[in-house]
Amino acid sequence: MNPARWNHDLDPARQLRDLVDLSLEPGYLITEFRQGGDGEAIAWGDLEPWTRSRAVTVADVAGTVASPALEVALCSDLVYLRPDAILRLSLSSAAPNPGVLWALTRRGRRALFRGLLDTADVAATEAATIGLAEAVIPTGDPLPLPTASSVPALTSVRDLIRSSATGSAGLALELATFRLLFASGDPAEGARAFLEKREPEF
Repeated sequence: MNPARWNHDLDPARQLRDLVDLSLEPGYLITEFRQGGDGEAIAWGDLEPWTRSRAVTVADVAGTVASPALEVALCSDLVYLRPDAILRLSLSSAAPNPGVLWALTRRGRRALFRGLLDTADVAATEAATIGLAEAVIPTGDPLPLPTASSVPALTSVRDLIRSSATGSAGLALELATFRLLFASGDPAEGARAFLEKREPEF
């Protein structure tokens, strides 16, 4: 699983379109974001397809990262930070740009309040604490992504990550996800592999 790498020297809209094309295939799409970013926002029209990718998008962030790379990273399905990662939500006293605001809203009230009320940079540990990232991963360590998941399982995880449904709508999504996975044959293969003491073949 070779990760893509965000290049701060390339046109961000064109680069994002290339990533969106890569994300049309099911599975994981890991993109590394390393120090950089000039603070210019990327248009929501360019960014929105990234939030609807077929793949599960994963950001691996190190160093101080600002827009436009920042919103691409934060709008990924899973965000992992290295210990030296710093998220520069805004380069001025103004509120973060629309892409960053969308990501903050999806990540919950603590992340949104932090982004709106305090424009100071966010260090890796704080970002993980307020829900902006899944975890802080030691430099050089692989990302903790399951490797034996089937396409139906990854698809279900992707949909659940992106959903903000609650109440009866949330229960309906959970039931639909259960039915999809059960119909895929994954449970039967998983049980057989367990009984036969082997790796499952999804």
